[in-house]
Amino acid sequence: MSIPETISFDKDGAVEPRGWLYRARHHVHRLFLTLVILLVAVLSFGIGRLTSGGKSEPIKIEYDASLATPVASLPVALPQNGGVVASKSGSKYHYPSCPGAKQIKEANKITFPSPQAAEAAGYTLAANCQSR
Repeated sequence: MSIPETISFDKDGAVEPRGWLYRARHHVHRLFLTLVILLVAVLSFGIGRLTSGGKSEPIKIEYDASLATPVASLPVALPQNGGVVASKSGSKYHYPSCPGAKQIKEANKITFPSPQAAEAAGYTLAANCQSR
């Protein structure tokens, strides 16, 4: 099966094809012009968007010290002069510098004037505290 093609001759006797390929060649110029117009339109739009986007002001975040709320630390009454602390519900006593002493809530804290007084009350030295 073949595509029928009309053949004609020019004035010199050369063959001039008059089929679909010949007719499509005339539309190439219109197609090219259409593509150029579309490409120019898209590029112009893109360049316009790029140039107008940089004119906005940058966002500035400033710190206002007057709005900050100071964090109040609660005064901790630690025993002085060799005193120790213990918990009401526990069986161990701690020196004020031990980490365990800082974990006892103020409501449950018992203060002893010396380690001997804490041992007399039935408390023993905590394992994470070193004796002085």
